[in-house]
Amino acid sequence: MSAAGQVDEQLAEFRRCSTAEQYFELLDVDFDPRVVAVNRLHILRYFAGEIAGLHAADASQSPEELLRDYRQALIRSYEAFTTATALDHRLFKVLKDRAPEPEAFVPVSEITIERSATAGPQGKEQS
Repeated sequence: MSAAGQVDEQLAEFRRCSTAEQYFELLDVDFDPRVVAVNRLHILRYFAGEIAGLHAADASQSPEELLRDYRQALIRSYEAFTTATALDHRLFKVLKDRAPEPEAFVPVSEITIERSATAGPQGKEQS
């Protein structure tokens, strides 16, 4: 099979991938199975966004360039979850909805302590 035929077959196989591990193996990207086990859906969601950006940026790429860019996108997607958590990225709606509201921040200067009238110097009730 020619080099062009191999690249075309790799692209066809890429389209058939259904697990994160298949993408890693096909694109020859080293990975820690423990990282993938914990962040599988997040990595794939991030990867899908990266790929969408590639297709929007340049639709005239050769198959070789496309596979190279897919590989780089997968590396970025994987590394995003080796240096930060799913909560940091908040890719899914359930995590976005649980994001802390900016106005929920209370500075330390706004916190006050009220002591009861019967409390002694250490804040303990006197009898």
